[in-house]
Amino acid sequence: MTMDNNGTTPPQRETFTWLQPGTWRKPCIVHVTMVAKDRQPLFGSLAHNGREAVVEKTEIGWAVVNQQRKMRETCPEIKILADKVMPDHHHIVLQVQQTMTRSIKEVLRGYMQGCKAEARKIGFMDNIYDGPPFYRVLTHKGQLHAMIEYVKANAERAWQRRQHPDLFRLHRQTGVCGLLFTSLGNHFLLEWPDRQLVEMSRDASQEQIGERLKEVIAAAHNGAITYTAAISKGEQTIARAVREQGFPLVVLLNDGFPKEGSPHERFYKPGGVYFEACAKGALLLLEPDEHAFCNSRVRTATEEALRRKAEQKGWRYAGVPVASQRYRFVALNEMGRMMVMRGGADEIRL
Repeated sequence: MTMDNNGTTPPQRETFTWLQPGTWRKPCIVHVTMVAKDRQPLFGSLAHNGREAVVEKTEIGWAVVNQQRKMRETCPEIKILADKVMPDHHHIVLQVQQTMTRSIKEVLRGYMQGCKAEARKIGFMDNIYDGPPFYRVLTHKGQLHAMIEYVKANAERAWQRRQHPDLFRLHRQTGVCGLLFTSLGNHFLLEWPDRQLVEMSRDASQEQIGERLKEVIAAAHNGAITYTAAISKGEQTIARAVREQGFPLVVLLNDGFPKEGSPHERFYKPGGVYFEACAKGALLLLEPDEHAFCNSRVRTATEEALRRKAEQKGWRYAGVPVASQRYRFVALNEMGRMMVMRGGADEIRL
């Protein structure tokens, strides 16, 4: 799930056009994830060779790799762009280069059956998979690079999570300013006394963004922790610069984490560059619960901000529903303002 409110989410089974007859036979690029039964480490164990994290494969792990060769032999229309065997799951990024007689789902079903057969040969009689694979289909520019880099970095990311478990643990009842959040990252950032909020109109010019960026980086150099909802282009630009320069960042999210009790909750981790910042202790992600959006102080501050924005444009403010994205994005900034202006760490509860 980037985590700037346009974030990455766990792989989902594809819907819309991918359910049309014949679509899965046509040229496409698909990231496939296959999960071991009950998340057992059937395929290998995580280790570090002094230079990088590696997965030392079991017999079943090597069988999974060998089956890829057989899949390519029986289905030459497919090209494997990236693959990674992890202890309890494995990834393949496949390119269908020309229309096939079988669908990609049929090909993967045969591949998984072959893996199961090889596991039985070496004495593992149970099903090695938790269910059907997850598919993520390439749909937009830049996604292929992200897919491949994600697969390549999977072992290193898992190693970092193991070394810093507290930084990657979801907290469901983090209290700040009397509001409750789901949180993940370095909670000590909340206790730092010098704080700044980055809030910019989506109408801000490049010049305005550049000037604000200089101010924010200067304050960060002097020890300020930066809070932002990273919604508008200007906020995202500044948040990216803060992160890239290694300064601590607190990001408020709207619907950024898996739901409590969902299948993905246990294995959630922030996506891409946010993962690296989290591993370094330079990131905290906060998602308000539903009650926070309805809190009287938050509602009053948000209504005033919305009214002010409407009047600045010469519009008559008629109210915005709490459930609307417009309300929620403004409310995130108002919550950020409350946290930046609060007195001290005594208002924090984990």
